[in-house]
Amino acid sequence: MPSMREMVSERIERIGDTHVRAKDGRYGFLVRPLTLALGWTVLIVGLVTIPLPGQGWLTTFLGVGILSLEQKWAKNLLVRGVHLYDRFFEWFHRQRQSVRITLVILLIVVIWVVFIALTYGAWRAGTLDFLTPYANRLGLVR
Repeated sequence: MPSMREMVSERIERIGDTHVRAKDGRYGFLVRPLTLALGWTVLIVGLVTIPLPGQGWLTTFLGVGILSLEQKWAKNLLVRGVHLYDRFFEWFHRQRQSVRITLVILLIVVIWVVFIALTYGAWRAGTLDFLTPYANRLGLVR
């Protein structure tokens, strides 16, 4: 199984080649703002999808990688983040199965607590009015 570093660097190299060619093209002045917009969009989608099944972390790192084509801080963050990710999973796979299961359960609980807290906060702020009948049944009042 390839490491996150290998998966991200392969994709960013392909995007980087296109990025360099586009900057030299007729509309090269549009490349920087479009790259930044695309990078932030991919990064936000990746962050939202981390707790969901699928490629959330890869998408997050690709978003930072796209930003790194134009931003030095993003390049530093990408190198450090991918390194920590790979180190964590090397450590995780060396642990006993009971430790891994406990960590996964703990992660799921944390994700649900954050989700419930964000939903409650949004409802209290008045942005999720459709939840009011359910909140009233639970005894929650704005």
